[in-house]
Amino acid sequence: MTVETVISPVLDKQMNSHLNDSKVWKQAFKADELNEKIRGMHPAWYEYTVKFDGLRPIQMTKYKEI
Repeated sequence: MTVETVISPVLDKQMNSHLNDSKVWKQAFKADELNEKIRGMHPAWYEYTVKFDGLRPIQMTKYKEI
C-alpha cells in the first residue's frame, strides 16, 4: 500500500463514499506535473492524500485547498 498526493481543481468532500467514481480523477495531477499554465486554468486547487493498493485507490485520508 502506498500513500500518494493528488492535486485537482475538483472539490469532492465525500470522495470516500464513491472513491473509484469520483470526478477528481478526471482532472488529477501529481505535484510534479503541474506547471504555471495548468495552475492558471482554474481559480482553486485541492490536494488529496490517498492510499492506493497498486493503482486502485483505497481511502482518501485528507484534503485541503491549496
